[in-house]
Amino acid sequence: MLDRISPRRVLKGVFSGLKKRSADDEEKADIFTRIVLFGLPLAVAGALIWAQIVINEPEIMLAAVALLVGALLAGFSQVASWRERILERGRKIDAVRVKSLNEAGALILMSIHSSVLASITVFCVALLEKEESPSEWIHWLVVVLSSIGPAALAYVALSLVVVANLLWDGFTNEQADMQRRNLKDFDPSGE
Repeated sequence: MLDRISPRRVLKGVFSGLKKRSADDEEKADIFTRIVLFGLPLAVAGALIWAQIVINEPEIMLAAVALLVGALLAGFSQVASWRERILERGRKIDAVRVKSLNEAGALILMSIHSSVLASITVFCVALLEKEESPSEWIHWLVVVLSSIGPAALAYVALSLVVVANLLWDGFTNEQADMQRRNLKDFDPSGE
């Protein structure tokens, strides 16, 4: 069971997504989104390490991470049920929507993994911060661990922007489908 939700497998799902899709099954990698989604958190971590910033009150970040994980789990259940409804229809045009929902689900799961990583590192910072007169290597360990939490939260925030965009596109497509189905005199030829 755990091999199905491993971070490596979820990350592979994220990278197999992040593509610009069209109805004619043409998919191109969305390089800009990939660079921003993974580059900005790395830049945040690098800047925090370079400035040697240590988290002073890790309890606040732990509370933020806990709220995010709860919201992400609720969002994942919504994406999964929406995906199931689309798969039940079995129409060819829905394949693009299913891929988008798969991508949204993978991003949410990766964000949950990142949130757990942030929680663990912030918890470790809280434990190490209590030590009296830490040695140089413990100071650098605390600095590195302090950078991982904000970097992971930056990833989560950026991935939620991407997920929101994917869900909005799906929502507007579903709304257009419902309107087309409910029009009595709808002529699919456009004449």
